[in-house]
Formats: sequence, structure tokens, C-alpha cells
Amino acid sequence: MRAFQVIFILVLGIEYWLRAVPRWDQLSEAYFWHLGIASMLCIAALSVRLRRPAFAALALAHTVLVAREFPATGNHAYLEIVLCALGAVLDPTIPAERTLYLRAARALVLIVFFWSGVQKLVNGYWTNGLYLAFALRTPSYRAILWPLVPAVELDRLARLGIEVGSGPYTPAAPTLVAVSNATWMFEIALAPLLAWRRTRVVGALGAIALVAAIEVGAREVFFGLVFLDGLLLFLPPAVQRGAVVGVALMLAMLALVRLGVLPEATFY
Repeated sequence: MRAFQVIFILVLGIEYWLRAVPRWDQLSEAYFWHLGIASMLCIAALSVRLRRPAFAALALAHTVLVAREFPATGNHAYLEIVLCALGAVLDPTIPAERTLYLRAARALVLIVFFWSGVQKLVNGYWTNGLYLAFALRTPSYRAILWPLVPAVELDRLARLGIEVGSGPYTPAAPTLVAVSNATWMFEIALAPLLAWRRTRVVGALGAIALVAAIEVGAREVFFGLVFLDGLLLFLPPAVQRGAVVGVALMLAMLALVRLGVLPEATFY
């Protein structure tokens, strides 16, 4: 649980800064204050003695940010608020609370994963492939989905605009529709695998692979890392502890990309 908290704090703190860098000259004075306060709270949350009050303050600060930027706030920010609240009310140094903390964090992962699949099914944009067809206009999605779509169909979908009346986005490629449906099916099916002890490791590895595949197109790196942090709770503890260094190195690489030291890459 300690490694889980460290990874979460590293992702949250770096996210604040890397979201600010591209629009540094346009940031309001209020955001600079928010950035400074959140940074100090993230540092404090790494301290055993200050951890719980720091998490409580981070939950409040993140809620203020969500309210101020609504509805443009990333949907993973709500998950981050709940995780901050868990860190504030539960102490992992107390065995009973550590167990509750672990189960609560796992439950959040299960809920998000399962409900994401249900929403894709209910809303219909994934059952007929509409969402992925629309996403083909984005270079990151086009780079991985183009083998599933005939060249003529790919050109047609890529040329469509996003204005009202554009379309139709309905894909004619059965392989694209199949992959679209497989996505929500796997999200729903992996939840019970994660819940059952005997299939937990297999479910976690499958879920990590699915999230990684989605993020190659979506490029929602910070959501991906927060969710990966939660999925690692279903694996042996040594894996979570070992992931701290890997996540720190990845965040450092993202910072160098955003600062222009490494070649430009799109991520959110």
C-alpha cells in the first residue's frame, strides 16, 4: 500500500506540472497558487507523519480544481479525488485499516473497469464501431487501427469533419466493429476475473494489457498510470514495489518530452 501511495502521488504531482507547461504564459495567478500548494502537499504526502492530513488537503484542492475547470476536467480527476480521500481516512500502518484500504482501492478499479464496459454497451457507440470510426481522424488512433480498415474506407472516415451534420461515421469494416465490441466485452469480463482470487493474476495481466492497448490510441497517460497503479494491487506486492522506479522513470521521460528535451509526443 505504501508503494501504491508513492506511485499515485508521483503521478498526481507531475500531472499538475505537465498540464501547466504547454499553456504556461496563459495561466492565471490562481492556477500558479494552486500549482504551488498542490506541489507542497504532494511532497508532504510522501512523509509518513504528514501523509493523512496532506491527502485530505489534496482531496480538497483537487475538488476545487475540478469545480473550477468543469466540464473540461478529465474524468480521471474524480477517481483521483476518491483515492486522495481514501489516503486521508485510512492508515496503512494499522493492519485492519491497511486491509480495508487495499479492498477499497481494488473495488474502485473493479467498478471503473466494469462500468466502463457497461457504458460502452448501453450507449451504443462501441457496439456498431462508431466511436473508433470517429477516432480514426486522430493520428494516434489511425496509426494502430489502419490495418483493420480498407484504404478507401480509411480515407473516407479520416476526411470527415466534426461539425454537426458530418458523417456518416458508421464503419463498413467488420474487423473494426469486432475490435470495438471486444473492448467492452473484455472490460466487463475482466472484472469478475479480478474479483475471484484464483483468477486474479490472470485478470490483472489481461486488464493491464487492455489498458495499455487503449492508451496507445487515447494517449491519456495520467489516467493510464493511475489505473495501472490500481491494477498492480491485484498482483504480488513485490510487483507494486518494483513499479515505483519504472513509473518514476516514465514520468521523468514525459517531463523531458514536455520541456522539449526529447522529441515531441502527444499525451494528455
